[in-house]
Amino acid sequence: MRPETFEQAFQEIFDETLDLLVTRQRKYGPDNIRNQGIYGVVTRIADDKIARVRQSLNGSVVNGQVKLDPIVDREATDTFEDALKDIANYSLIALALHRGVWGLPLESESKSVDAGLIREEGIDCE
Repeated sequence: MRPETFEQAFQEIFDETLDLLVTRQRKYGPDNIRNQGIYGVVTRIADDKIARVRQSLNGSVVNGQVKLDPIVDREATDTFEDALKDIANYSLIALALHRGVWGLPLESESKSVDAGLIREEGIDCE
């Protein structure tokens, strides 16, 4: 269903972006980012992700203005959107690093740790 409001449209985008971020966090963990630091994250945005977005764009200059061709190929669309989501996520990662909250456990990891502690202490969690 097509969103009907600004909030609905952006909630959908935020949800997709968060899903991608969590999937990659599960796959790679926090250490690769922790090792890069904020400078590494910003460099990754500038050198890798922006380049992927640019490669997806084709167009021409008409009357002094850039006119972009639509991205019609599904693979190109996926690459373009994935790169934009990565840029958004890397920006949020840089904020998390700056605020000192990068590397917190995923909810699923936190719940399993909490459940393990409860069981170890002999508390019935059912």
